[in-house]
Amino acid sequence: MRQLGISITCGDTPWHEQMDRIAQAGFDCTFFDWNKDGDTDKWAQYARRKGLAVDSLHAPFDHINSFWEDTAQGEAYYALMLRIIDDCDRADIRKLVMHTTVGNHPPATCEIGFVRYRNMCEYAAKKGVHICFENLEPFPHLHEIMRAVDDPFHGFCWDCGHNLCYTPHVDMMALYGDRLMCLHLHDNYGVTQPGNIDYRDDLHMLPFDGVLDWSWVAEKIARSGYEGPLTFEYSSRTVRRHGDRPYGEFLQTAMERAVKLRDMVENIK
Repeated sequence: MRQLGISITCGDTPWHEQMDRIAQAGFDCTFFDWNKDGDTDKWAQYARRKGLAVDSLHAPFDHINSFWEDTAQGEAYYALMLRIIDDCDRADIRKLVMHTTVGNHPPATCEIGFVRYRNMCEYAAKKGVHICFENLEPFPHLHEIMRAVDDPFHGFCWDCGHNLCYTPHVDMMALYGDRLMCLHLHDNYGVTQPGNIDYRDDLHMLPFDGVLDWSWVAEKIARSGYEGPLTFEYSSRTVRRHGDRPYGEFLQTAMERAVKLRDMVENIK
């Protein structure tokens, strides 16, 4: 049976308590964001003590646009990514999820950016860490990187919520489903202001609470050949949407939705 995973959120519940409750709710794995305090190994060890596998680590993206700039900040961010890959290796986390841009006005793609991405991916492969590039806003950067980094050791993280609210006109799985390595599953209301792509539409709701066609999602996953866990990415906003219920109760609902989607995927012949 396919495993089910859920993210650690940045909400009020302490991370270790979240892991306790996630394990109690019956999830098989988790993933979380890298942080500068060097907690990656500590968090990974704690998760495993609770019986949770660590599916992936999410790289920071606040200054990711500098990867495309011939600046000191771009070089510093490149060095940071190598450090994060080392952290993954030490913590035995074998997938690192990475955005390719942030915001609506990224720099244009350029050769220095491609050199950094190719060198970074070569370094990661030597460490046994798969870089999983995640779809986000409708810019050419992801497409260009997926062409430039053609080593099958690295691949794609499909964020179905991003696909809905940023690029509903693009079938990301048709483009990159054969390189799918991990998933970010969540719901939203799509593009609520046509012609205006806005990060505020990226609501990270529970499946079946928004307008995403989950039969379509299940079909895409089932036909891709991907056999990894179904991993659900939520935020503190997701938890707040479900009122003042204890975090454990929210997770029970999240698990029910996860099981429903897993059944849909596994029932596709």
